[in-house]
Amino acid sequence: MIAKKILILILLAATMPVTAGAQSVARHQVRAGWGDMLFETLAFHPGRSTTGNRTSDFGYTGHIFGEYSYRFTDVVSVGFQVDFQGIFWMETPCDINRDPIGPSTQSRNYDLCLLPDVQFTYMRKEWVELYSGVGLGLMLAFDNAHNLEAAPALNLNLFGARFGHGNWWGAVELGGLSALRNANAIYMFGSRIISVSVGYRW
Repeated sequence: MIAKKILILILLAATMPVTAGAQSVARHQVRAGWGDMLFETLAFHPGRSTTGNRTSDFGYTGHIFGEYSYRFTDVVSVGFQVDFQGIFWMETPCDINRDPIGPSTQSRNYDLCLLPDVQFTYMRKEWVELYSGVGLGLMLAFDNAHNLEAAPALNLNLFGARFGHGNWWGAVELGGLSALRNANAIYMFGSRIISVSVGYRW
């Protein structure tokens, strides 16, 4: 009986450091961030629309995104990311001389990307982590004219760096978000090249 109690105490003592180490690993992580809209600013700018109307007064929200991820191992994490952006402009009907022939109307266009993703952390120090990742999902494009279209979406994070110690951290990423059905239906290509985010882990 005494030997059994001693064996139990030895087993408990042996597992305590393992348990403490497991508890110190942050498995859950949430973040919110913003990315550039370089592709959109190049593709949507003042000029003529496909209908021949004059477009002007453009506005862009940038990519606003949020993500939850779960760390399975020290290297591999899986998660789900939601990315949203808006593009706005005024459209004015014009004649062949580009003179207005009617009132201007506002066009409001939105893209919503739903992206399951996986992330690979290849360097981890006390204050810095380096990682890369990929997300593949669906983009929904809709506007104030009640149009709705869908396309596959791919998000590549070629290089990411997380800075912080403890629960809070900040990050910068280099990559590209693309969504297209074919060569004639490109919604974005290499967008969100640079993004920044803040997160919390536990």
